Amino acid sequence: MNTTSSTLDLILFGGEPDDDGPDYDGLDTEEREAIAEAAGAGVRAALWIRTLAERQDEEDNRQCLERYARAVERILAREIVLDRDGPLEGELLYELDPAHFTLDRRDAGPMDLQPAERVALAAIGAATASAPTMVMVDLATDLPRMCELVDQALAVGGAPDRAA
Repeated sequence: MNTTSSTLDLILFGGEPDDDGPDYDGLDTEEREAIAEAAGAGVRAALWIRTLAERQDEEDNRQCLERYARAVERILAREIVLDRDGPLEGELLYELDPAHFTLDRRDAGPMDLQPAERVALAAIGAATASAPTMVMVDLATDLPRMCELVDQALAVGGAPDRAA
């Protein structure tokens, strides 16, 4: 990798071992920008979720939020693929279930989250879960709207302004 590559290049174009990354051949510039914007929204959201995880007293709660952050980041940066024939399923979608941070869990005490943070986490999870199906409709229009929703959720949750 050369020194001019960005973090998003790693995410968008195969930064994982033995992974060529999603195939974005045939996309126009607007569509490529929308996918890059989604990856950026995923990184921003995951960073904020990890700050929530860091302040948890119980290890189980920290790990739960870390898994949530990883799922958001992976879906928005790696799971928006053109050849998907249906909605996201499986383990990644399970990790976005708001029950993980809203219900009392037997193995850990309640999470240290403010109501606005819970609402923001739920909104980020819902937007993230819907993002992979955006490519089946109008990627260049709908995906940026989803990214805007993630950024609005971050603002509601009290995430620091990442543009500063």
